[in-house]
Amino acid sequence: MGGAAAGEVASQMAVDTVFDQLCSLEPGLEPQVFGEIVDRAIQQSNHLIHTMAQKDPSKKGMGTTISAAAVYGNVLFLAQVGDSRAYLLRGGTFTRVTKDQSLLEKLLEEGTISPEHAENFVGKNVILQALGPVAQVLVDLKFLELEHDDIVLLCSDGLHGQLNDAELQSILEQSETLEEAAGTLIRRANETGGPDNITAVLVRLTGDDLPKSDTPKPATPKSLRYVRAPVDVIQQKLERELGLSHWLSKYVFTGPLLVAYAVMIFLGLLYGIVSNRDSLAKLFTHSHTISKPKVGRGRLVVVSDVMSAELYIDGQIAGQLQEGGLSLSMPSGTYKVKLGTGGWTSKEQEVQLSPKHPKLIEIRRDKNKKLRKGADEKEWLPGHDSLNK
Repeated sequence: MGGAAAGEVASQMAVDTVFDQLCSLEPGLEPQVFGEIVDRAIQQSNHLIHTMAQKDPSKKGMGTTISAAAVYGNVLFLAQVGDSRAYLLRGGTFTRVTKDQSLLEKLLEEGTISPEHAENFVGKNVILQALGPVAQVLVDLKFLELEHDDIVLLCSDGLHGQLNDAELQSILEQSETLEEAAGTLIRRANETGGPDNITAVLVRLTGDDLPKSDTPKPATPKSLRYVRAPVDVIQQKLERELGLSHWLSKYVFTGPLLVAYAVMIFLGLLYGIVSNRDSLAKLFTHSHTISKPKVGRGRLVVVSDVMSAELYIDGQIAGQLQEGGLSLSMPSGTYKVKLGTGGWTSKEQEVQLSPKHPKLIEIRRDKNKKLRKGADEKEWLPGHDSLNK
């Protein structure tokens, strides 16, 4: 991500830092200690990327997502920052074993948005965190026990955003080799449009010490007890530190710049194929504190046909719309909301936020212009309002 600001540099730094630290380890570590080292290696890569971006103006704002898989004995450690993914194919069952750190995933979990409307949601490319843009990240670290003949797939959203889980599984099961499977995954994603760079990494685990079973166990990742905060409270921590939610957004436009991801696997048989498509990514971050009594928190989602309008809350700039939308988590209470850009300002509207009822506000400059498919449906989001001005 952040192709205009050296996203490919951030990606390579993350790969090199984590790989070097893990390959230099002495044998005989306790699994718990190994997991902690994986976490610290990713923290270190974030520190190095962030420091370089601060010192070099040409790299300001650069960042990368990371999905890392490390095999230690018969245990697979999975470390996640951002929205790249890891899947596991075991005995005919295909399971996503990482959790996207994205706005869309968060809203789906809350029930704020339905799966039917997720595809057309304006904020589906917004991620909660990445390596580089901020000084500290919270790594979502999990582990699961491996079985003989497990296949692990790591991929960027250039792949899983184009092919659904059923399509991914079908390709893996119908391919004779991992190399053939990786090539087919890339080709099929490009055939469906391929607007983003695509990374696919495949590993088959065949060690003699791995258990074999006629009835494979479900692939259910578990969190390490030491982890500072699981992924579902990352947002809460960022909100406490920054006031409003701190979102990292990826925009995709046309242009010959690289969007890069760090998607890595350590130890085991590895096939990786990366297909680069012309694209340009722009990283946008914001933080702003609004003084309100902190009695619970509510969510405000603002969408508009004015793609990059500035959002004003109680007369203060609270952020800029990203591809026509912005989601903020704020203390419950009453706020006055409007949009502005150039010589246009929308009518101010009073909004009541409560913890149980997320609020969607549609602010249109052109009341005849459709925002997106399904935007006018009342059930799209609880507490729906429309403002046509």
